[in-house]
Amino acid sequence: MATRPTRCPPAARGAVTWVGLVLLAMAGALAYLAYVAVPVYYVHYEVRQVVRDFANRAVKDPDDAKLVLAMTEQLRRLGSEADPEAPSGERAVVEVSPSDVTWERSGTMLHVAFDYPRQITLPLVDRRVERELSVDLTLDIARAKWGGSP
Repeated sequence: MATRPTRCPPAARGAVTWVGLVLLAMAGALAYLAYVAVPVYYVHYEVRQVVRDFANRAVKDPDDAKLVLAMTEQLRRLGSEADPEAPSGERAVVEVSPSDVTWERSGTMLHVAFDYPRQITLPLVDRRVERELSVDLTLDIARAKWGGSP
């Protein structure tokens, strides 16, 4: 004879359990980490896209010094954050000087590398943490050969 499944008592349904509390705490911690980390890594993604854009420009423009200077200017314009120590009250999120950038052409390859500090504000605990983020890309800058015979 098959046994019927037992039902929970009515008072137990919908009650808060320790498993539910642990899952709620984990969801809160995940949301906090996403709130802190996603903007930082999104800006880092934009930095890499700017570097790729200037590598594409390097295909036709041989003036490396001009490209590096323009790239660092565009990196400064990616965003700003409040800084009480700065004279204007704000500072660029990505602060890279042309002397910090490694820009090496070798044949059809371009190597671009630099590190930049990023201050991360941790809400609720009222702390600022500084991390060093790095970009190190080796990109192909050979001109495309369209059509013709192989």
